[in-house]
Amino acid sequence: MKEIFQHFRPEEKEKIIKFNSRFEVAERDYYPVLLDFLDPREQNIVESLAGHYPDVGLRFYGGGETCGRERMRAMLIPAMMEVTHDDFEVMVLELEYPEKFVDLSHRNILGAIMNVGLDRSLIGDIVLGETIQFAIARPYHHIFETELTMIKNAPVTLSEVPHEHLKAIIDDGTAETILISSFRLDTVTAEMLKESRAKAKNRIEKMKVKVNHTRVTNPAMVVEEGDVVSVRHFGRFKVTEMLHETKKGKFRVKTKVYKSN
Repeated sequence: MKEIFQHFRPEEKEKIIKFNSRFEVAERDYYPVLLDFLDPREQNIVESLAGHYPDVGLRFYGGGETCGRERMRAMLIPAMMEVTHDDFEVMVLELEYPEKFVDLSHRNILGAIMNVGLDRSLIGDIVLGETIQFAIARPYHHIFETELTMIKNAPVTLSEVPHEHLKAIIDDGTAETILISSFRLDTVTAEMLKESRAKAKNRIEKMKVKVNHTRVTNPAMVVEEGDVVSVRHFGRFKVTEMLHETKKGKFRVKTKVYKSN
């Protein structure tokens, strides 16, 4: 386990231990183990752990096409066993609302879903397009159907659609390349928001910043490729690629910016 810990952040140790225990169960009991919806960072952790369990296979599924999917459930599958997409217990709900009277954003929908009182790990991708769809863990569908009836004071109705019909996410992020002196969270956030590092540091310490959906308070936290940083009243950005170090010792980084709406 020590070699796994060294590749991830200290604050992720508890999560690594939890996922590792699930691999141990799959291996010991020779039974498929289903995990909740994982964000890309958690998927990376699980993939790293899978390398230490050669007799346990790993599959992801979050509904619809796997390519481009952000949040997916993981299945730990002992050798020689087979599973289908139905075994992932993914349910897709389509949301209808009076479009003439209200506009709903991703933030509105996620906020309303979270107000149902369930953990974020039980909710998959939220897809906005011609229709609004979102994936959930099937055993909890009755809670959504009874509790999620209003968003922004507008009535909404939910109907199930086949999980394989979950639409692909439309990436509406704006590509932006930044030049930073270090990968500290406050430095990267300051550059993305075009503000002083002191102001960015204050935002982080006041719990207004999340990294990979987890609230952080350490301005010195090192941002890595693939991290998604959410800033209250701004939106979110994703570090997509570390390009290179300049002759002056700075780092050129590619990002995707998703403004709050």
